Amino acid sequence: MKVFPPFRFDTLNQCLWRRSDTGQEERILLTPKAFAVLTHLVEHAGRLVSQDELLEAVWPDTVVEPQSVKKHILDVRTALGDRPKNSLFIETIPKRGYRFIAPVSESTPSRPVVSGRPAQEALVGRGVTLEVLREMWQRALNSERQIVFIAGEPGIGKTALVEELQRQVAAGERSVRIVHGQCIEGYGSKEAYGPMLDALGRLCRGQRAEPIVQILSADAPTWLAQLPALRTRERRETLQREILGATRERMVREIGDALDSITAETALLLVFEDLHWVDESTVDLISALARRRSPAKLMLLATCRPLDLEPPGHSLKALMADLLVHRLCRKIDLTPLSEAEVEEYLVVQSPASRPPPGLSELVHRHSTGTSWAWAIAGVTKATAIAVSSPLNHLRSIMSASKFDAYLIRC
Repeated sequence: MKVFPPFRFDTLNQCLWRRSDTGQEERILLTPKAFAVLTHLVEHAGRLVSQDELLEAVWPDTVVEPQSVKKHILDVRTALGDRPKNSLFIETIPKRGYRFIAPVSESTPSRPVVSGRPAQEALVGRGVTLEVLREMWQRALNSERQIVFIAGEPGIGKTALVEELQRQVAAGERSVRIVHGQCIEGYGSKEAYGPMLDALGRLCRGQRAEPIVQILSADAPTWLAQLPALRTRERRETLQREILGATRERMVREIGDALDSITAETALLLVFEDLHWVDESTVDLISALARRRSPAKLMLLATCRPLDLEPPGHSLKALMADLLVHRLCRKIDLTPLSEAEVEEYLVVQSPASRPPPGLSELVHRHSTGTSWAWAIAGVTKATAIAVSSPLNHLRSIMSASKFDAYLIRC
């Protein structure tokens, strides 16, 4: 755990926390690549880090435009509230690179004081689903591996639900690992085991990464060989001998053994995002993990869009159906928010004042009940409350469609 006030940087659980003047901590969300950029800068605080070094550390064996570094540096600065000039955290060295200039200290992990509303308020309409996920996480803590699919239309709140579970898991457990693997939309071939390799790369960063590297070296050398940033010269020569004749079946068996070792003492919440873009090898891997009978403190949580329109032979669709028949997974289908839930959200956001009549109906109609309702509500309520009396008058003399259009323009 690294600290650079007012931030606490938890590389093990992939979390960045900011402490307020009241002592509460708020989680700051970063994209996976932005988090990786910040991780590398913090781990080499005080030293010049060149653009080429960042490209090699964050995008190994990948051709990436140099502009990507600048974009993610900007994302990190925005999250930290930093400025390019008179920087407090990340200094730009023109034509050379970047330096993390804030003082960094080590801190022992502790339970964060989580700011914000309780889960049932922060995620209106998802309380029952969140409770199911918490129960499944408790089973995982008892060494009962869990495979969970969360399905829903774009914008319905899959990621928000997963992030809330992660927040609660990180706040409630002293020893836990949380890691993401991202599936990428591809128009040609896709990298085999893409999300798993992405997740392993994150697990193998930070101060407590060495035990993971040792497990991969012993149990899954074919996977370690896919992570060039972790290969020393001596390790590279050994790996070259061990991976001769490696097959897809061997890789699946090795990572299963490695995950059993990794989760023997410390629970792992493994999140695969956008599984509808998954590669075929990862589908085989999920199938194998679900069918292993060895105990593991593992919960694989995957998000995806509905697969109803996919043909019967679609690999992920077929896998879900088979695992459900054999009770080896849980599938949660998120439904749109009701009008009552949209109104509840409006009340939660501003408990001191009730929303004007008709606002929840308007927001629900224009958002179709997806999580876009939250974004629309935040804009429309401030406008509606400020001018509620004139709005009520306008609503009485205008048609519903014209009134809706007027309020949205506001």
